[in-house]
Amino acid sequence: MKGAIYQGIKNIEIKELPMPDCDDDGIVVKNLYAAICGSDVTAYNYGGRDNMIFEGFEFGHEMISEVVKVGKNVKGVKVGDRVFPTSFAKADIMRAATIGGFSEYIEIPRCVVGQSVYLVSDKIEDNIACLIEPFTIGARAVLHIGNIEKGKNAIVFGAGAIGLTAAMTLKYLGANVCVVDLSESRLKIAESLGMYTCNLSNETYLDKCGKLFGTIQGFMGNSLDVDYYVDAAGNQAVIDSFFMGAKPCSTIAVVAVHHKPVTLNMIPITYNGLRIVGTAGLPVDAENLVLEILESHKFEVENLITHEFTHDRIIEAFETASKPEEALKVVIKY
Repeated sequence: MKGAIYQGIKNIEIKELPMPDCDDDGIVVKNLYAAICGSDVTAYNYGGRDNMIFEGFEFGHEMISEVVKVGKNVKGVKVGDRVFPTSFAKADIMRAATIGGFSEYIEIPRCVVGQSVYLVSDKIEDNIACLIEPFTIGARAVLHIGNIEKGKNAIVFGAGAIGLTAAMTLKYLGANVCVVDLSESRLKIAESLGMYTCNLSNETYLDKCGKLFGTIQGFMGNSLDVDYYVDAAGNQAVIDSFFMGAKPCSTIAVVAVHHKPVTLNMIPITYNGLRIVGTAGLPVDAENLVLEILESHKFEVENLITHEFTHDRIIEAFETASKPEEALKVVIKY
């Protein structure tokens, strides 16, 4: 079988590898679709160690797969089932990004349904199913905010895949959502998903969101009538924008990876009782919520996929994914 090996910056090697096998506690799956993650793109262009993508490993971690072999001790899954492998598919959290999504087949050792893999119903198409893993990241960010009340307002900074999946989760749970970004093409995708948008290249953040959601009197002046925020962009300007408009007791969930330290003004945090929450490390059931959202067909999730390539064109796929002005989600079809 063919597998893609990460060998360093701008260096992906397609190799002929032995067909994987499993013992009585594992399964073998055939990948049907794989999506390229932002961390994969970063590894391709700048190096992968910060994102646990190590040289010499098969890599890729966003995929939909078909089970082709099941060990006799594995319960709840059978040959022919479709599954999406999770970050624990290799039974080693250090392998979360090197599962083998860009290889034709992979072994999933010590397989536990609901931990190593989740079953995917036939209500979800293959190409959309390969987005389940990134969708869980966006959904988990929302769930870390806490209980989302219907009719409340929300702002998501960043119209990448994680920002848009967070926006869909908020809207599915009943919030009114505005997505803020600089990219007109990505904001058009947000609009196709039913979101309000604010384009910072030609609109003023406070003015636009104030018109959408209204303002209230806070302890430090007028504030946006917004309860929930998601930072899916990862820069100082997002944090500054949050502080400019945050009303008392509002929350921002930070799901973006900030590569530079940010400055926090503690006064509004204190006076307005603001909350800043991280979005990983706690066991929240994002996976089953995402499966529910996708099975509902409430959103045209396929709009996130801008490009599709065959496995033999994986280098071209990575070059395309490296152009954020052209591509949002790039997928590999086996």
